[in-house]
Amino acid sequence: MTGEQTVADRTDGRATTDRRLAGRRILELGGGRDPIPGAVNMDIADVPEVDLVADIAGGWPIEPESFDRIEAHHVLEHVPHDDLPGVFRRACETLRPGGRFHVEVPLAHSRSAKNDPTHRSEWYWRTPSYYAGGDELAYEVDAEHSFALERREIRLFLTSGEWFARPPSWLLKQLSLRNPSLIELVKLPYVTGFMEFTMRKRG
Repeated sequence: MTGEQTVADRTDGRATTDRRLAGRRILELGGGRDPIPGAVNMDIADVPEVDLVADIAGGWPIEPESFDRIEAHHVLEHVPHDDLPGVFRRACETLRPGGRFHVEVPLAHSRSAKNDPTHRSEWYWRTPSYYAGGDELAYEVDAEHSFALERREIRLFLTSGEWFARPPSWLLKQLSLRNPSLIELVKLPYVTGFMEFTMRKRG
């Protein structure tokens, strides 16, 4: 290893070595015009802030085991369920052993998930388990790779209305924080929220 990473050229997609990306160990998926400082930004939009122009549901123009961490903030909900196993497989291939894939997605029943017509997949408390290799659910989506689900957290926010007009929502929020799987059984009026989880590549 020379410290340089083989990536795709912005214009023709051929593999090339770009000195601008040397030493950058974080890959961000879908960073658009507001990428994480210091990360390599891969996005389908060809704008100046994007380092690699590619569809994350397609081929990734990146050498295997090129990054220590991958960040995907409110991106995977725009990917259809049928394409998600491939995204997780390519993320696993792109990470070095021990690398992390950190994801934030809106909760399926939250207002932020329902309001956006560009969302193509829904995320529940158990959904990440389907993409963890070795989990009893992984075989159902053909996710036989080396990811382990390291952590998972839910954050809920009251979004509108006075507190006295929404006591059921306030109560459900408190109960859901103590028992996250509860949100799969009830809808949360006046509540929005997201799930944050981290996959670790074994090895």
